[in-house]
Amino acid sequence: MGIHGGVSVMSNHRKHLLATTVMAGLAVTAFAPTLALAQAAAPLPTTADKPADVTEIEELVVTGSRIKRSEFNSPDPIQVISAEQGKLKGISTAAGLLQTSTIASGSPQVTSAISSAFVTDGGPGAETISLRGLGANRTLVLVNGRRTGPAGVRGGVSSVDLNVIPVSAIDRVDILKDGASSIYGSDAVAGVVNIITKRDTEGFEIDAFVSQPQDKGGEQSRGSISWGKTFDRGFLNVSYDYSKTAEQRIGDRSYTNCGRQYITDSSGKRKDTIDPRTGSAQCRDLLYDQIWLYDFSFAGLDGKLQFDYDGKLGGLIPRVPPGQAANYPGAPAGFYTVGYSDDPQAADNGVLDFNSPFNLESSLVPRNERSTIYAQGAFDITDSVEAYGELLLNRRATKSNGYRQFWSYFYTGDIDPFSKGFTGDFILSPTPVTNRARDGQRVDYQRFVGGLRGDFGKIDFLKGWDWDIFSQYSHSKGVYSRDVILKDAVDIGAFRTGSCAGQTTPISKKKCVDVSWVTPDFLAGKYTAAEEAFLFDNEAGKTIYKQLVIEGSTSGSLFKLPAGDVGAAFGFHYRKDSINDTPGAVTLAGNVWGSSTAGITKGDDLAREFFGELSIPLLKGLPFAENVELSLSGRHTKVNSYGEDDTYKVGLNWQIVPSLRLRATKGTSFRAPALFELYKNAETSFASQRTLDPCIRWATNLAQGNLPQYVANNCAAAGIPGTHSGAGSSATITAGGGKGALEAETSKAVTYGVIWTPSFANLNVAVDYFEIEVNDEITQLGAARIVSGCYRSLSFPNDPLCKLFTRTPGSNLINKVTNNYLNIAEQANRGIDLTVRYGQDLPWDTRLTVDLQSTWQLEDTTALFAGTTIDKNGFVGDPDWTGQLNFRLVKGDWTGFWGVDMVGKASDAEDYADKNAAGTTFYKIHTEFTAYHSLSLQKKFDDWSVLGGVANVFNEAPPAVSRGQGNYSTVGTSVLASQYDYYGRRVFLNITARF
Repeated sequence: MGIHGGVSVMSNHRKHLLATTVMAGLAVTAFAPTLALAQAAAPLPTTADKPADVTEIEELVVTGSRIKRSEFNSPDPIQVISAEQGKLKGISTAAGLLQTSTIASGSPQVTSAISSAFVTDGGPGAETISLRGLGANRTLVLVNGRRTGPAGVRGGVSSVDLNVIPVSAIDRVDILKDGASSIYGSDAVAGVVNIITKRDTEGFEIDAFVSQPQDKGGEQSRGSISWGKTFDRGFLNVSYDYSKTAEQRIGDRSYTNCGRQYITDSSGKRKDTIDPRTGSAQCRDLLYDQIWLYDFSFAGLDGKLQFDYDGKLGGLIPRVPPGQAANYPGAPAGFYTVGYSDDPQAADNGVLDFNSPFNLESSLVPRNERSTIYAQGAFDITDSVEAYGELLLNRRATKSNGYRQFWSYFYTGDIDPFSKGFTGDFILSPTPVTNRARDGQRVDYQRFVGGLRGDFGKIDFLKGWDWDIFSQYSHSKGVYSRDVILKDAVDIGAFRTGSCAGQTTPISKKKCVDVSWVTPDFLAGKYTAAEEAFLFDNEAGKTIYKQLVIEGSTSGSLFKLPAGDVGAAFGFHYRKDSINDTPGAVTLAGNVWGSSTAGITKGDDLAREFFGELSIPLLKGLPFAENVELSLSGRHTKVNSYGEDDTYKVGLNWQIVPSLRLRATKGTSFRAPALFELYKNAETSFASQRTLDPCIRWATNLAQGNLPQYVANNCAAAGIPGTHSGAGSSATITAGGGKGALEAETSKAVTYGVIWTPSFANLNVAVDYFEIEVNDEITQLGAARIVSGCYRSLSFPNDPLCKLFTRTPGSNLINKVTNNYLNIAEQANRGIDLTVRYGQDLPWDTRLTVDLQSTWQLEDTTALFAGTTIDKNGFVGDPDWTGQLNFRLVKGDWTGFWGVDMVGKASDAEDYADKNAAGTTFYKIHTEFTAYHSLSLQKKFDDWSVLGGVANVFNEAPPAVSRGQGNYSTVGTSVLASQYDYYGRRVFLNITARF
C-alpha cells in the first residue's frame, strides 16, 4: 500500500527507494513528459530477472486507481511530466511546469500576470492549473496522492495555488486526463494533477537557479538546500526553498509599451491613427488628462478638453471646432477641444492622450517572493505498520503597481466657482488617472499530513491486503492591502455650487478639501498633499481558508479468476472546508469609488464519502487478447450544502497483441459549489455607464470602426439614439452567493485510446480521444459581459442575458444589472491527444530521444442558457492546437536539449464576421502560429552538476492584434493570454551540488 501514484510500503526502506527508482523509470520520467506509454511498452522484469529482495516491486499504485498493479497497465490516459524536463527548459516554478503542458496550454490559465490584471479566484499573484479549459475549480490537485487545501486571498479562494509547491521538491507530476470523481471525489471533473515529491535525497543538496531576460524586468532567482537520510526503519527529507521574481513593467518591453490600433486598408497598408505631435502611430490605452463635455440636457457627448502640456497642440488643431461657437465651450488658455471628429484620422483624434506614464510604470508581472519549508518522513513501527507524515510551510508575498481612471461631474461657468474660465451651458467631467493603485498580498500556507499504513500481518484471510489511514489539515491565511479612491470624497464635490469648507465626508470622516479637478496638474495626476490625503486611502483585508481531511482505504485481492486476481479497494473520505474573508474597512463601508460594497464571506461545508473499486481480469494469453481487464469504481457522496450524489467509472484495458493496446473509460463526476459561490456576501457595486454600455455614441463608434455593424443595429432596435452619451448616474450591480439556489455541477467523460509500441523500433505512439460535458455549471457572468453579450447576441432581444439588466425610460441609462452566481446550461470540451516517443542509439555511445506531444481541441462550447451555445474553440486565447517537440541527446555525463513549445493559429473572425466587411478598414483579430525554442546543455560531475541555457532563443514576441476588437484582452500591441511568453529571450543557469 502507499501513496497514490507512489510506491507501496515495504518492510525495508532500501526496497522502498529502489521501487521508487524503478517506477520512475517505467513512467519514462527520466526523459520527457509522456503519456504513460510504458503501460504497453515495457512490462516489469520477471522474478527470475531480479534479486530476491526486489520481488515486492509488484506493489505499485498508479495515479487514477487505488488498486496495486504489477505493471503500468491503467486504462486511464496519464501524462507524466518530470521536474528534470522543466529544469532543462529553464522552468523554475510548479505553475510553469504544469501550465506549459499541452493539456493546459491550449486553454486560458491563471498566471501571476493574468491574476494581477483581472479579478481571479485566489486573488492577485495566485497561479492555478485548469485542465481542458474547464477551470481550476474543476481540476483536482493532489500532493503524493492526497488532496491539498486551497490558498489565496479575497472571497474567491477555492483552488490550489501552485505557488505553495516548491519546484525543488518535485520529482514528477502525473496528470490523469479524464474525470475521476468516483476515485478522488469532488472537483475531479476535468482530471487530476498528482504532484509526486522527491524521496531519494541522501545527505545535503544545494540547488541554485537564475534567469536573466535580455531586457530589464522579470528576473528570476531560486535557491534551495535539502537534507535527507534513509535509516533501517525509515527515512527523513527536509528542504528549504526561496524564490523571487522581479517586477516586469508594461513599459519594459516594446511589444507591451504602446497599444497601437493595428488596422489596415484593403492593400494591407497600416492606417492606424497618427499622432501629429510625433508623426507616429498613436499609442492607446486608457484616456487620461481630459475633461469630457456633456451638454446641459445630457442629450449627447460633444467632445473632450485637453491641456496643451508640451506646447504642440497649438497649430495642429483649433481651440474651437470649425463652425462652432466660441463658447463650445470657452476654456482657459492652453485647453483645446479634442476628439470631436467622426474621422479617426483627424488631427483632433490623433492628439488624444492615451498612454499615460502611469501605464508604463504599472506591473505586467508582479514582484513575487516565496519561501517554503517542506519535510516528509516515515518510520516502521512494526514490520506491518508504518507511520508517515509531511509538513509544508509556505509564505508568498506579491506586490504590484497599477493605475486607473476616475472622474466626477461639474457645471461650467459661475455655478461652480472652481471652474472659472469655462463658459457655455455644459457639464464638465474631468477624468484624471492615478497611480495610487498599488496591490499587495501576503499568504501564509500550512499543510500537515500524518498517517499510518501497512498490511494485516499474520491474519491469513487478509493476506495480501493492506490499509492506509491519514489526516490532512491545511490552513491558508492571506492578508491583502490595496489603494482605494474614497467614494464620499469624490461625491461630496460633485455638481458643487460653492466651497465645501467646514463639511465632513459622511463615511471617511475627513474634512472636505476643495479639489482643483479641472486644473492641468490635477488632470495629469499631480495632486497637492491635501488633495491626495483627502481622495485616497489604503485598506487591508484578511482571508482564512481551512481544510480538514480524514481518509482511510484498504486494497487487496478478492479472489482469483482464470485470467488473474480480482483486485479491490474500499474506503471512506471525510472533508470539512471553511472560509472567512473579511474585506478592508473601506470596502465594508461601501466607500470605494468604482468598486463594490461587500460584506464578510463566511461559511463552511462538510462532505462524507464512501468509495469502492474493482479490477477484473477478463482474458489473458489468448489470440488477440493478451490481456483484457475491466475496471469499475463508484462513490457515494453526501455534502451538507446540497445533498447526495453517486458517481461511477467504467474502464476497459485490452492488450490485443504485445505491441498494440486499446483502452476506454466512461464515467461521471460532480463538483459541489465552492464556499465562495455559496456564501459570498451580497454585494452592491456601481459601474460607470462608460464601462458597461456598448451603445454609448454607437453612431460615432460605428463610423470610426470601433463597433461592429450588428451591435449598432441592435442598439438602434432598442430605441437608443446614436448620440446617446451615457452621461448620468452609474448603474447598480447586485451580486451574491447562491446558497439554497445553486445545484451541484455534474459531468460525463468518455475517453478512447490506442497505444502502439512496435517491436521493430524503439517507438511509442499513443492517441486518445476525450469528451467531457459539464451540466449546470456554476458561474458569475459579470455585468459588462451580461450587457455586451445581450447586444452582441444573434438572438437579440430574446437572449436571456437581456433580461438581467434594465434601462431607465427617457434617459436610456442602464439602471440595474443582476450578476449572481447561477447554474448555466452546460460546458463541453472534446479533442484528441497525441504522444510520440522515439529513442535511437547513435555512434560514440550517444542516445537520442525525441518526444512529441500535441492536443487538438475539437470543441470548446459554453451554453449560458438552453439554445445559446457559444463555441470558442480556435478563438484567440483558446487555440485548437498546441504541441511540444523535445530533442534530448545524452552522452555520458553530458546532456544536450532542444525544446519547442508550439501554439497554433487562432482567430475571432467567426464571431466578428462583419468587422472587415466594409472593405475600407481591416482589423487583425487573429494570432499566428507561434513557437518558443529552448536550448540547454548540462554536465554532471561526481558531486555536482551545472546546467546553462537560453529560453525563447529567437526572442519571439506575443502575437500582435487590433485593440478593442475581438473577445481578447491586450497589453500594448500584444494579446494578453497565458499561452504566450512576455519575458522575451533570457539566459538561465542552474548549479546543483551534493555532499
